[in-house]
Amino acid sequence: MTQPAYNPSVQFDNVELVDRPWFPYLCTEVEHWQWNTAGDGHYNFWVVLSGDGYLTCDRETFRLKPGMFFIFSPHQRISANHFSGPRITRFSAHFQPVKSGNRVDLDTSFRLLGREALSVSTLRRRIDTLMRIAMRREDDPLLAEHLYQLICELCSGVEIASDVLLNPRVAEAMRIFREAPSTVESIDELARQVGVSRSHFDREFTRQVGQAPKQFLIHCKMIEAQRYLESSQMRVGEIAEALGYRDIYFFSRQFKQCCGLSPISYRKQIRAM
Repeated sequence: MTQPAYNPSVQFDNVELVDRPWFPYLCTEVEHWQWNTAGDGHYNFWVVLSGDGYLTCDRETFRLKPGMFFIFSPHQRISANHFSGPRITRFSAHFQPVKSGNRVDLDTSFRLLGREALSVSTLRRRIDTLMRIAMRREDDPLLAEHLYQLICELCSGVEIASDVLLNPRVAEAMRIFREAPSTVESIDELARQVGVSRSHFDREFTRQVGQAPKQFLIHCKMIEAQRYLESSQMRVGEIAEALGYRDIYFFSRQFKQCCGLSPISYRKQIRAM
């Protein structure tokens, strides 16, 4: 493989791997996750291969879909969530930028958020190639070269996908649903809180997120319920009350519909693991 010519759009001419990407399709095992690229100040090349969800970075929220990629710069804080159904499957490679054989400090504005590859199938094949090289531990230079080539091609060949950047009002509603679902007393009140009519809110939220606000709120409440059941000694009635339910039986029915088990059975299963 021939080393590509220096590409001004990426401000460096090679990469140094911080760690080796051992698994081609890493699935996040939690409903919500957060991380940052602090530590030794490296960059993170992050690609969505399957699944459905959203990601928030730099106060912008993106609807995730296969083929999207991000390059996170040092010290950025990122949070993400997958919707019900298949979890987000992604490829990730941590690197330091190199120019003329030396690490370089890039402009802090160098990061790419919510870009989209032109061909998902081609992107998958390229990542499969990277992973085959990664399995041969002696081929670090070749692995870095292939990774740099892919970053160059993606950075120079695509623009931000306008349909994946969520409306700020929708993103704010999602944040409230996710971080404090028990505080949402009604969808009408939340729509007023973010400054739109209920009909407009329902329409835009459903169009951009893929779920109606009420369904999304229930999903977030069930995630909180799972956390309570896994990590606390609270009784089911106490959990229902903490999440704003007045009827423990209604709460239990919704939990079973979403999670496949009653709250008590779910807790027993977790403790038996």
